[in-house]
Amino acid sequence: MSGLEVKTVEEEGLRVEVAAGLCESRDERLERVIRQHIERHKRRAAAADRAFTAATWAVAAVALGILAFIVITIFARGLGTALNPGFLFGKPQAIKEGGGIWPMVVSSFYLAALTVAMVVPVGVGAAVYMSEFAREGRVTRLVRLGADVLSSVPSVVFGIFGMVLFVVYLGLGYSLLAGALTLTLLNLPTVMRTSEEALRAVPVSYREASLALGASRWETVKRVVLPSAAPGITTGAVLAVGRIVGESAAVIYTVGIFVRKIPVSPLQPAAPMAAHIWHTYTEGALVSDWMRIANGEAAFLLLLVLALNLGARLLTRALAKKTGTVKGNE
Repeated sequence: MSGLEVKTVEEEGLRVEVAAGLCESRDERLERVIRQHIERHKRRAAAADRAFTAATWAVAAVALGILAFIVITIFARGLGTALNPGFLFGKPQAIKEGGGIWPMVVSSFYLAALTVAMVVPVGVGAAVYMSEFAREGRVTRLVRLGADVLSSVPSVVFGIFGMVLFVVYLGLGYSLLAGALTLTLLNLPTVMRTSEEALRAVPVSYREASLALGASRWETVKRVVLPSAAPGITTGAVLAVGRIVGESAAVIYTVGIFVRKIPVSPLQPAAPMAAHIWHTYTEGALVSDWMRIANGEAAFLLLLVLALNLGARLLTRALAKKTGTVKGNE
């Protein structure tokens, strides 16, 4: 073994002479094993990370693909009709083709305005009480649990309840008011919970600073807490409008499914777009172009809901920038 330095290693009473370059101490062997183990762990972790990333991308792509397919299909079938002024501002026809949807558009906005006028004050007021004045205890937990449970109840249940209570028992008949009261019950839990979360997101230091300056609790809520939570509250209200405009099951039983004239009084029947789409698809065979009407109305309703959601985000950001406080739920 010329050219190599010979090194003597003694282990367990055995003396062995080996080349110095081929000899490892126990610490060196342990270090090498640990290093190899770490490298293998890094490779497995990197492979698992790549697999998880690919899986999440695949799931997201499938979800986005389904949504894109739905949106593209609806727009491909009805966007041209929806953007036609004659269709949008025309009156519907009962037995001949060429009708429009203007009374349905007005009915939807009328119903949304009535519902918001009732659900926002009640929902925000309840949220203020739960967040700022009520003592935490069994009652408040029960109220929140009830609101969460009601938020998950199918809208058709509210529709049947509204028909029994408002349409039949209270004698309101099929009307905008009966529908607005039903939709108020439907959206009240959501508005209350989103408003309460927005109020709770306001830092406690804001309240303490206001109270330290001599403000009362109500003045603190009015001048500090509510303006700070305005972005989140506004977002919840606008999203509720989107749900109201797109609701069909509840209004079919309480408002109506077809009208030829624009409703003037809240006690008159109406035909919101979602209910009219259902009516057109199920009973529209009397009109030869019922498919064109249904597809065009569906495309316009989708555009409206998308615009409301986009408007909610923009309004939230604008309010957050203006107040310089909590952004709330975007």
